[in-house]
Amino acid sequence: MDLFHIKILSEFFATCEEVRTRSELIQCIEQVTSSLGIDYAAMVSMPLPHERIDNFFLWQKWPEGWFERYLKLNYFNADPVAILVRQTGRSVIWSKALDRRTLPTKARRIMNEARDFGLVDGLTIPLHSTTGDGGIFSVAGRRNALTGQEVKLLQMVAASAYSRLHELERIGHPSDLLPHITRAESECLTWCVAGKTDREIGRITGRSPRTVQDHILRLQRKLSASNRAQMIAEAFRRGLQR
Repeated sequence: MDLFHIKILSEFFATCEEVRTRSELIQCIEQVTSSLGIDYAAMVSMPLPHERIDNFFLWQKWPEGWFERYLKLNYFNADPVAILVRQTGRSVIWSKALDRRTLPTKARRIMNEARDFGLVDGLTIPLHSTTGDGGIFSVAGRRNALTGQEVKLLQMVAASAYSRLHELERIGHPSDLLPHITRAESECLTWCVAGKTDREIGRITGRSPRTVQDHILRLQRKLSASNRAQMIAEAFRRGLQR
């Protein structure tokens, strides 16, 4: 990650840790999206298949007319981006993951209408929490597809923001104690933040990929993280990485 993106991420984590309300947290997220030239964003908890999406938006900054239309016509359950993220559990860049020509009629109409409202391309990220709750975080606008660095940055921001949101909702819950991290785990964490794979970390540290993987999994448990992106976000948030 270059200095520009590291600065955005560092400022977000520093500010995110200090917020005490949802509105303050939203301001932190909007500062990141604004810095990246992103027009629109939304965060939503995942409803059950039979439920409407209306009451599950945690926060949204979509074009007004599009948001109203999306809710009125209950587009969520036919939204091809949301469906793909739920099926794969992976982040999706719309233009790279979807071929509009092969989409079902309703799904294609949803994407075409979104484009008409200024949502030309976007990124949707799955959200996870230690309580098993799920959700998605989406950003979109008229700019070109996001770069790999921007995707990684937004994944960490989304994971950290979702975790922080749950913390703010747990009124009176005592702060988590800082976990004990071994030297080996700390080394693996540092190289993981740098974007290295298990195999690359193994070559650098002289460990087998399996041993590296074991260290990473232990770190995830210690930081109550359900995946690598959330682990990295938690490490920054708790001051284990700077």
